[in-house]
Amino acid sequence: MKWLWTIGLVCVCFASAQAQPQPLPAEVQKRVDTILEGVLDRWIVQMDRWWHDGQHEHLINMTYFAIPLDPHNVDLYENAGWLLWSSDRDDEAVAMYQRGLRNNPDAYDMYYELGQYYYIRKKDYAKAREYLEQAIKFPCEWFVWNTLGHVYARLGERQKAVETWQELLRRFPMMPVDQMEAVRKNIRDTMTRDTTPSRGEREQQ
Repeated sequence: MKWLWTIGLVCVCFASAQAQPQPLPAEVQKRVDTILEGVLDRWIVQMDRWWHDGQHEHLINMTYFAIPLDPHNVDLYENAGWLLWSSDRDDEAVAMYQRGLRNNPDAYDMYYELGQYYYIRKKDYAKAREYLEQAIKFPCEWFVWNTLGHVYARLGERQKAVETWQELLRRFPMMPVDQMEAVRKNIRDTMTRDTTPSRGEREQQ
């Protein structure tokens, strides 16, 4: 019950601050920001507990309240999105990722999450390529390049796959050794595979 009161209080404070016709005085705005940050920190801790306790519906619901307070926290969209599509709520998952993308258009994270979704969940490799190619335009982690390489391979674009993995190795010389060896194996296997696209690859082209 206390969570309902806390949520209600924060929503009222947030709505009141947003509705002000003139900016709040600096000292008042500072106090409001401090209150909201403190509440958000408590929410994040509680959401982490719900994640580990398997109370995923609570976590998803709280995410919708937390996003307006911290729209650039990409973990909020990532965690809720994964939970949504894992429970067959695909439309909600895509909407969550798209919301994250609108709020964070200049970071790789949401492009990657959407690319992963279409690659793993939907097996729509052309759609996955669209988002992953956007993701690598921004500073990103090595696994983004790795996933894009696999998508190219699935599409039968083996030269692009090899070039992407080679670029990965060039950009990330300090990546985990076991992953580096896996990437090198992918390059060797792709270069020596039969060049005739499989049926699945042809259907995705």
